[in-house]
Amino acid sequence: MKRLARTLRDADRALFRAIFRVKWAPLTVLMRWFTVAGTAGALWGVLAAVAFLLTGMRPLSLVIPWGAVAVSWLVAEGAKYLFNRARPFIWDTEIAPLIKTPSSSSFPSGHSATAAAGAITLSVLYPGLWPLFVAAGFMVILSRVYLGVHFPLDVLAGSAIGTVAAGAFLLLLVW
Repeated sequence: MKRLARTLRDADRALFRAIFRVKWAPLTVLMRWFTVAGTAGALWGVLAAVAFLLTGMRPLSLVIPWGAVAVSWLVAEGAKYLFNRARPFIWDTEIAPLIKTPSSSSFPSGHSATAAAGAITLSVLYPGLWPLFVAAGFMVILSRVYLGVHFPLDVLAGSAIGTVAAGAFLLLLVW
């Protein structure tokens, strides 16, 4: 079991390094924008509100994405107290993050949780726009590793939380 954990940790760190090494000024600007927009699920709240106003104002068009984003954020932020994982720049002092650094635990990623919840729920509610929502979610999630504040497993765990929250709220559509 320790060997598996060590292998997983080493793979996580190697993937982090590979992503973090990729630097291109225009991409860095874009990644910073997506991280700021994705803070506390703000991007998804705005997108849900715009879609709500433009498509006939169905109440579930707000309740489902906002609820899924809020629950995923609360679960991810609460889980940080259970896992005290050092962020990449603490683990390796040669890593210089490209944004203001959070002080909370690295695991799981709250940005990734809300990105998955928002992208999934909005894609189901507005299927014609799913490529836009999925691309935006992917950019928020990737930005956290690219900018040096999360390991890949952190964003994977956050994405899983967001996926479960989205699924739970989407059940409201069939209930």
